[in-house]
Amino acid sequence: MSDQAPTQPDSSGVTRTSTGEIANLDTTLTPPSEQPAETTVRPTPTPTPSTTPSIEAKTEAKADGKAPAAAEPKTPRSLINEEDSPQGAPEKYEDFKVPEGFALDTEAATEFSALAKAGNLSQSYSQKLVDFYIKLQQQMNNAPAEFYETKQNEWKSAINSDPEIGGSKWNGTRASIGRLFDSLGDAKMTDAFREAMDYTGAGNHPAVVKFLARVAARLTEGGPVRGGGPSQEGMIRPGEGRPSAAQAIYPNLPSNRG
Repeated sequence: MSDQAPTQPDSSGVTRTSTGEIANLDTTLTPPSEQPAETTVRPTPTPTPSTTPSIEAKTEAKADGKAPAAAEPKTPRSLINEEDSPQGAPEKYEDFKVPEGFALDTEAATEFSALAKAGNLSQSYSQKLVDFYIKLQQQMNNAPAEFYETKQNEWKSAINSDPEIGGSKWNGTRASIGRLFDSLGDAKMTDAFREAMDYTGAGNHPAVVKFLARVAARLTEGGPVRGGGPSQEGMIRPGEGRPSAAQAIYPNLPSNRG
């Protein structure tokens, strides 16, 4: 409790103590010993990760007390490899695609589908096998045509370089063979023969062309022989000189008799 006596304000309005001192009217002051301690505001500390496993982690631990091995992350499959993943055989294979102008045999396709089904091949992988089969078939089909064309060009080159029937003589050789065909008098037969020569390619073989040219040279008539005018010697007896014009015209005249 305060020991100070009650005070009253004087005529000037200043409150004084009984001793005449100005009274301190601030009743909120607290003695130094009773003042509250200074409070320092600090930021909330960041919690550090606890090394103690959580309840969830404890429940996932094995019975033997060992922690389970961490699962390796699975690499997602890229788009280019997704088609190659095994999908298994479908319930029924769709019609396999083939290039334009190529027909896949129905019986062969059915047999292949059964084999693919037994091998549990997917639709996409089966289509790859069909594409490979078609590629081989096209190569096999083109091989004879390529060989035929190469051989024909070799024969034509051999005829052109042949000194008997080729080169500058080729037009005459072809004309003589044409006359041979005409001389037979059977257009239907010769037309069929020409067609066979074109179909088989034998008409370009050097041996066939040379054979026909020689037959034509023996069986066809020769061309007209152009004369060179009357003989300059006339009708001269052995040992006699050249007769005069009168003797040549009138050889039986008495004057012209020798």
